Amino acid sequence: MEKPLIVTLEAAFAGFTFLPWFAWASNSLNPKLILQADHVEYRVLRTRTRAYSEIARVDYRKGPGTENVVLEFHAAKMTFIANTGLVGRTKEVITLLHQHGCPLSERAQALLLLAGP
Repeated sequence: MEKPLIVTLEAAFAGFTFLPWFAWASNSLNPKLILQADHVEYRVLRTRTRAYSEIARVDYRKGPGTENVVLEFHAAKMTFIANTGLVGRTKEVITLLHQHGCPLSERAQALLLLAGP
């Protein structure tokens, strides 16, 4: 059994696929992102579980003081946005999601090509 990766987050957000920089909910007190062997577990307002096969695309967004992994799901208008706070941590998460077969956006692919942690 693969050991889960519990990702340290600065905050988590619930967004919309059609408004990439808009979040309708946030959580900076107890956000959650755990990469399990066969699924992801995440929390903004409540804990949810999704199989890796349900992830339509993994995107990367950077803003002032933020490093964000964005999970878009098949047939869903909502996204999960995880602010990891560190580019190295973000690269690790995106790498593991890609290893589980999740498609990456061009921004996420470009991040993985950058040298360094």
